[in-house]
Amino acid sequence: MDVVVEVDGAVARVLIDRAEALNALSPAVLDGLRTAVDTAIQAGCSVLVLRGSGGTLSAGADLKYLETLLGDEVALDRYLAEIGAMVDALEAAPLVTIAVVEGYALAGGCEILLACDLAVVAEDAMIGDRHLEYGLLPGAGGSVRLPRALPAMLARRLLYTAEMIDGRIAFEWGLASHVAPAAELDTVLEELVARLARHSRSALAGMKRLYRASRDTPVADALVAERAVLVEHLRNSPAAAEGLAAFLARRAPDFAVEPGVRAEGNFRAKGDRG
Repeated sequence: MDVVVEVDGAVARVLIDRAEALNALSPAVLDGLRTAVDTAIQAGCSVLVLRGSGGTLSAGADLKYLETLLGDEVALDRYLAEIGAMVDALEAAPLVTIAVVEGYALAGGCEILLACDLAVVAEDAMIGDRHLEYGLLPGAGGSVRLPRALPAMLARRLLYTAEMIDGRIAFEWGLASHVAPAAELDTVLEELVARLARHSRSALAGMKRLYRASRDTPVADALVAERAVLVEHLRNSPAAAEGLAAFLARRAPDFAVEPGVRAEGNFRAKGDRG
């Protein structure tokens, strides 16, 4: 299977398992990733960890497959739209997504990283938009999300030069939330996952909703929206009631009983969403 999904309580771990092709985004991988996101949502997960086998998150579009589509405009448009839809779904998912980069996140792999909420990278990982290196252009948000993630000069530098930067520089620039030596990467990742997973699922999803709403919204409108979401959360969320009760009782809140979390289990996702 090209994409493997393991659900363990609040955490979904997704592996692109196509190391021989640097985890390139074939149609099967794309369908598997969409199914993985759906699985995590349906299981009531609050965290999704995405990594690639062999150390590479993804090399991006499957260029061998892409070349076969150049004479078929409809099929070409459909394939590129599917890549964009998968990345958009990852960004919009009502859970916190974490990209893990041990080796490379280039071109489409970099676009996947940009769509994730957080990124844990090895110091010697290599990250960049490599499209121009092969005469190509980004089509899954690279030219849109990079300028929003970086100062203009740095975004243009990566887009125009197609150079790669290491994980330490990516962290210093703000493209990664966490950086560690390769030998300590999993330790840092698991500490982050544990911290996120202890939060209320609905409150964490609400926080992501607030962040996304405020990002491209005028401040005045964003403040109104923020208050509206808070009122809805206070009125309808068991997590809010439990948190308030715990605060007043001077105890730690217990969000384990929150509805919508499915029991742990393992899943494999490839093509079939049934």
